Amino acid sequence: MNKKTYLKYPLMLLFACCAGFASADVNLSTLQNISTHKVINIGYRDAPPYSYKTSDGQVTGYDIALCQDITESLKTELKLSDLTINYVPVPLTMRTTMLNQHSIDMDCSVNTDTVKRENVVLFSRHYLFVNTRVAVQSGNGVQSYSDLAGKTVSVARGSSDLVNINQLNRVQKLNILVLSQPTMKEAFDMLSDRKCFATIINDVSLRQLVESSGNPAQYTVSDAVFGNPQNLGIMLRHDDTEFKNIIDKALLARFERPDFKQFYEQWFNRPLPGKNINLHIPLTSNMHKYLTRKAS
Repeated sequence: MNKKTYLKYPLMLLFACCAGFASADVNLSTLQNISTHKVINIGYRDAPPYSYKTSDGQVTGYDIALCQDITESLKTELKLSDLTINYVPVPLTMRTTMLNQHSIDMDCSVNTDTVKRENVVLFSRHYLFVNTRVAVQSGNGVQSYSDLAGKTVSVARGSSDLVNINQLNRVQKLNILVLSQPTMKEAFDMLSDRKCFATIINDVSLRQLVESSGNPAQYTVSDAVFGNPQNLGIMLRHDDTEFKNIIDKALLARFERPDFKQFYEQWFNRPLPGKNINLHIPLTSNMHKYLTRKAS
């Protein structure tokens, strides 16, 4: 990547932020702003199958499809004949800032609902749960956390996976050298380039990275999970309870539809649109019960 490219991205991000400031009145609620301007700003990042941009420039993914359902619900609730979706690329470490500065109205990518984050943002009802797993080069093995003792591992900065491995490292005194990277892809690349013993990523994203590597047989993913399951939800501003109520209603309606299995497996158990990889994660009865539970 040349110097111009390095300079270009921050400038594009700044422009996107400023555009958000120009269109949003911070004295109005999110729903009032959407109703007034007939525009909703949806944050996303490159994190298949949750959200990503295809080669023809279309933003898509499981989360994006859910957020498109929400947009249709908003049109009904707000009595709008039309509502423009403005997709805004959001770096992982900027999602909270961009929400609270009104650059985006909701973040429709992979976001783990944690107690710490709930102090500064609001989450929709959960749309998936995932587990932290470990990938290593084939020939190595990780049956338990003790197999990581004294090893070097890579993990995405700002992720719940980083929280899980840091806590495990501290409590179990494993002396793991943790290398945090800006993105999950860059954490995985550390393993591909043999710059670390293992990479630690949520199992859905890890499966996507392995399948996209060109040589899935080169990697082994642990059966063991590390830390508690991660509940994923759409991220909102902390005071957006009215907006959350509409979102939660739209999500539950999608999860309860008779064709939800086909919808789910489009993203998790079939070739991903524009990616030509299959994650082979079918919808289980346990997952469906989790998604359709009445309490969020």
